[in-house]
Amino acid sequence: MALAGATRYCSGRMTTSQPLSALFAPLNWDPDLLPPLEMDGYLTGVLVTPELEIADWIADLWTAIPPVTDKARMQQALAAVLARFKAIEADLQKGWPGYQPSFCERGKKADHDRVRGWMKGFYKAMTIHPEYWTDIADDERTATFLGLIVGFIETDEQIEERDDADDIRDEHAELLPRAIVGMRSLALLHDGDANGLRSIQANKIGRNDPCPCGSGKKYKRCCAA
Repeated sequence: MALAGATRYCSGRMTTSQPLSALFAPLNWDPDLLPPLEMDGYLTGVLVTPELEIADWIADLWTAIPPVTDKARMQQALAAVLARFKAIEADLQKGWPGYQPSFCERGKKADHDRVRGWMKGFYKAMTIHPEYWTDIADDERTATFLGLIVGFIETDEQIEERDDADDIRDEHAELLPRAIVGMRSLALLHDGDANGLRSIQANKIGRNDPCPCGSGKKYKRCCAA
């Protein structure tokens, strides 16, 4: 599958700056939180899944929750997570190609292991609201998005891959940033956040541009319909 305007590099274009969320170095990152790359995927998944309250996803920020008596540590860890959350949200608001997930490295093809690490967190967020993602898979306008991510989701099932599987993953990794922006737009539309939706649409997505959901159709004939 290919989209008009797809680039050879994860960064979308050589002048794109490093994602704001990637500027948050994992210094003093609490060891019981999800690893930073996985955390970015998880928080992104939360942002593109509608109808989630903080109580739905806060517990899964941790691999092991600190003792309740260590309030200072808990507050510091949550402050770091909130900063990442806000940074990713700001990145997404730029639209594509301004948004780049943290598995991207400017001017380079995406490393598949980095995408898998990021996707591990994203998939964790998807499982919070499986009914929504089932609807995404069942709608022909958005089902392509699931096709972009399945090759990076690790399972225990042994699958015989095609000889060109890694080439397909390269292509899908290039398309993911644009598709994630589309999923964020759909989540905002689902939640009735007109201001947030207009902000994203005003940045980069024209009605005659390829739809950011990854379908290959024009935006006006796909998610904007």
